[in-house]
Amino acid sequence: MNGFETHRPVIVGVDRSEASRWAVRWAADEAAWRGLPLQLLHAQEWPTGQPEGEADRRWAIGLRAAGDTLLDTARLLAAERQPELEITPRLVEGRPVRVLREAADGAAQLVLGIRRLTEAHSALPIGSKGASLVGHLSCPIALVPEPPDDLSGPGPVVVGVDGSESSRAAIGFAFEEASLAGADVQAVEVRRPAEATQPDLVEESLVDLSEALAGWREKYPDIQVRREVLTGSPAPMLAAVATRARCLVIGSRGLGGFRGLLFGSTGRALVHRCTVPLVIVPNVPS
Repeated sequence: MNGFETHRPVIVGVDRSEASRWAVRWAADEAAWRGLPLQLLHAQEWPTGQPEGEADRRWAIGLRAAGDTLLDTARLLAAERQPELEITPRLVEGRPVRVLREAADGAAQLVLGIRRLTEAHSALPIGSKGASLVGHLSCPIALVPEPPDDLSGPGPVVVGVDGSESSRAAIGFAFEEASLAGADVQAVEVRRPAEATQPDLVEESLVDLSEALAGWREKYPDIQVRREVLTGSPAPMLAAVATRARCLVIGSRGLGGFRGLLFGSTGRALVHRCTVPLVIVPNVPS
């Protein structure tokens, strides 16, 4: 169990998109493997003011009933995936981003579905609202594309490494994920093209990777680990390496080539390029 978990639930945002269904599957696996409960969260943004008249009251009752039905469908999907899982549906009034952000404070992991290679669905509003979630949460956030290639496939857990505190937290998450999923770990460091002319760049980077991974390899001796050093733009390089991975894990704030990864065009490119679940890990809480 990592530093983000006590018995906090895995929380998944539920909406009417197909991406949300894939997110529920991912979240069910994560919760079951980690021995945690699963919470299905649906936020409804109600109009301001109180219902006026019978028509408004009927509309309000119908809206809540639709939310309950949506959550019940998600519960059945999660239970089919993991029959022994403890599942709690939760319908909350409020703006989705605010509701999700507040819920993340009590979560072991927050899971959202996103559309692949298009503007992200409302579950992850890109722009000022999206930035308020990604990179500012106290727990890991998993962005599950629509649809991922295979949520239970044999691919490795790919982790981006750059020596930052968030990167170290990402490495720990990646090893635990690999152990739970029965997967290998592929650790990748991406260097900027301007550094390509530096002598011994690859050798020095491989040494840095070995040092970053050393303690985790001792803790998980049965996990096969591959190191890889690439030169280029971080987002497309990481997305390309992770094409057949179980997931791609990165820190929320990095150094060097990863700095600002989640708050500009590079981060947006990674979200939309990545064809597997993207897990963004903050620093381990003290």
